[in-house]
Amino acid sequence: MDNIYLLIEHGREQGEAYVLGWFDSEATAKEAATKLEWDAYREALKHDHSWASEQLLPPDQAEYKRFWVKPLQKFPYATAPGSAGLH
Repeated sequence: MDNIYLLIEHGREQGEAYVLGWFDSEATAKEAATKLEWDAYREALKHDHSWASEQLLPPDQAEYKRFWVKPLQKFPYATAPGSAGLH
């Protein structure tokens, strides 16, 4: 296993991104991102968007994704050297 997969949410304010968690499996991470995307879509439908010029698109039709997965290479395991000076 060379990678971990970060689940990231693209923030709404200044383009910030939040790491929500990590997974060992890319499929599991993408599944979680898709679920969160649909949950956010359903929540947005509950609010009035009459000011918007375009209709909300379901996540499977929209190009923009609020939740996405980023692979990150794991660091190799290394032991810390012990010090004889510590008692």
